[in-house]
Amino acid sequence: MSCELPIETLFILNLFYKNRNFGSDSGYHSEKLKKLYDRKFTDRGSLKFKKAINQLKNEGYITLIKKKEDKYYISDINKTVLALNNHGYNITGLYK
Repeated sequence: MSCELPIETLFILNLFYKNRNFGSDSGYHSEKLKKLYDRKFTDRGSLKFKKAINQLKNEGYITLIKKKEDKYYISDINKTVLALNNHGYNITGLYK
């Protein structure tokens, strides 16, 4: 079974997974994420940052933490691991 996530959203999920952003107390800063994202996806054909974030939020992969600077974390670890594994990312072990 393969999901239909674009490469840009998989980049975000992989970054969160590597940094172990699994809970509301360990979110990833949105500004730092945007800088990394913009550096990686520079061509016009790439999915825009806001659209990638909204797609992941709408599909239940990530959740927003409202603070002075917004943060995000993986809200469905099993779904995330499945998506990353299906797209060839090296995921060592499952979280739960």
